[in-house]
Amino acid sequence: MSGRHAPHLQRRNGIYHLRIRVPDRLRPRVERMEINRSLKTYSSVIARRLAAKVSAQVQETFVVIENNVKITPLEARELIQSCFVELSDRVDQHCLLVLTSDYPDLEVLEQEALAEDKINELQGRIVSWNFGSDISRKASRYLQKRGISFETQGDQDQLKLLHGFAQALVEEQRYFQHRLRSPLSAYHAQNSIFQNAEALNSAAIPSSMSETGFQGPTLSQAVSDYLASKKKSWIAKTHKARVWQLGYLVEFLEEGKRLSDVMPADIREYRKKLITLRAKHGQGKSQGFFEKLTENENAQIKNKTARLIYEPTQAFFRWAKSEEGLIAVNPAEDIKWIAQKTPKGELARRPYTEAELLILFGSPLFTGCKSKHRRFLLGENVFKDAKYWIPILGYYTGARLGELVQLHVTDVKLDEDMPYLDLNEKQGLGDKKHIKSSAGIRQVPLHPDILQLGFADFVAQRRKWKHSSRRLFSEMKFGSDGQASTEFSKIFARCLDKVGLDDPALTFHSFRHGMADILRDAEIPLYEIDRILGHDSGTMNAQYGKGSSIGVLSASMQRATFRPSLVGVIS
Repeated sequence: MSGRHAPHLQRRNGIYHLRIRVPDRLRPRVERMEINRSLKTYSSVIARRLAAKVSAQVQETFVVIENNVKITPLEARELIQSCFVELSDRVDQHCLLVLTSDYPDLEVLEQEALAEDKINELQGRIVSWNFGSDISRKASRYLQKRGISFETQGDQDQLKLLHGFAQALVEEQRYFQHRLRSPLSAYHAQNSIFQNAEALNSAAIPSSMSETGFQGPTLSQAVSDYLASKKKSWIAKTHKARVWQLGYLVEFLEEGKRLSDVMPADIREYRKKLITLRAKHGQGKSQGFFEKLTENENAQIKNKTARLIYEPTQAFFRWAKSEEGLIAVNPAEDIKWIAQKTPKGELARRPYTEAELLILFGSPLFTGCKSKHRRFLLGENVFKDAKYWIPILGYYTGARLGELVQLHVTDVKLDEDMPYLDLNEKQGLGDKKHIKSSAGIRQVPLHPDILQLGFADFVAQRRKWKHSSRRLFSEMKFGSDGQASTEFSKIFARCLDKVGLDDPALTFHSFRHGMADILRDAEIPLYEIDRILGHDSGTMNAQYGKGSSIGVLSASMQRATFRPSLVGVIS
């Protein structure tokens, strides 16, 4: 192996591992997406030598697997029968003639004649054993969905399979002719291959090759592959949540259950059980899924929380069917979440009233407290740190909590003609940053009240700190889930409780709702409001250009009226 990095090698905690991707055509048989093996060495020289040897063995194994795929006559017969069942289902669902003219009988006769021509053409191919590329492509696609490579079959076996597929296409046309005349009556196949009533039962269609020896992965294996494939595209918090959310699914359906054996009835039952989870189900680390269920409705999780646990199940099965082809039918596709109706006029989140804002910002935390650790006892000390500035910035910018907590000192632009916050994901040498969406990458103008409260002096002090995190509020640590907002969210919730604002509809996000109302009241155009708040308007126009300039947004912010103005309250 030449070069600095050997292929297939990966280092984990100093130990070298070998990772080799399983070819797509072999995954249904190997039942894995990749081969992962520890080489048990810290030495790059030894690792290269072992990788060369082991990877060669793995590649040889792939060749052996590929060359030993031979379909038995019984398996071939079952495949041809299931193919006809699918074709007849397609006729029932999509191919019935819609008679729209004044001469329906003539339309039927014309369609019957076209079908007869197709039958004659296919029978000619069957007799001559000359099937053409179109039937070969159809057969190859059909077998590939079931984890079988058409190309690896011997020449004689390929011809036999094509012969059977052509017969299935002939019977499809006959079935179509029958349905033209009789949409509801039973159909009796003319070809003896398709006369077996059990073979024509839709339950005989294999969703994987479990009936023909190709079992497919277990649910547990498929979930592991899904989590591994999505890990790089998810933030750490999302991956961590998906691990336990899909862990519930695996435990409920049993770890050894085949992915292809999961039925819609299983998903419905799982959805039903999720609603009975305890509200504090996350605290029982040593308990299993069934131990966390309760019949006490007052102790159960909210409907919305249960929905958030269920949605990854839908995403997983979409991936298994549409991205990986591990299953032919998605059992969760039509099992929607049943949401509780919210009473009209009731909001899950609402903006603060003017009176509530006076209570919050008139509290000792902002006007004068006893000490740094006794912020809600009246005193003469005002500590202008994260606990002081983040709520003020939330009120005057409508920015998300995570966007403010993760701000780097360089993201605050005060030396410009129009001061603003530059919300981005550029981390440089400092702590990582994450913005919710592309629309969230934006510049938010600062209202004059913020500067009048002394924000520029605070920023100047923090620039002298030269903290390794580069963050403006470096005293706020990231949560165990890797999110910037986690710790401060708890702090702010306690703050609301201390000042008596115990309405569950009031959170830090309520500042965002309030900002939207303030900008609307100032008759700011909707596209400028979206730009300030970081919302994706979803319009085609929003996809062109960079959007409104900071000068335009700053002028709009100047027009906004904040009631109350914190300059009067805090001063």
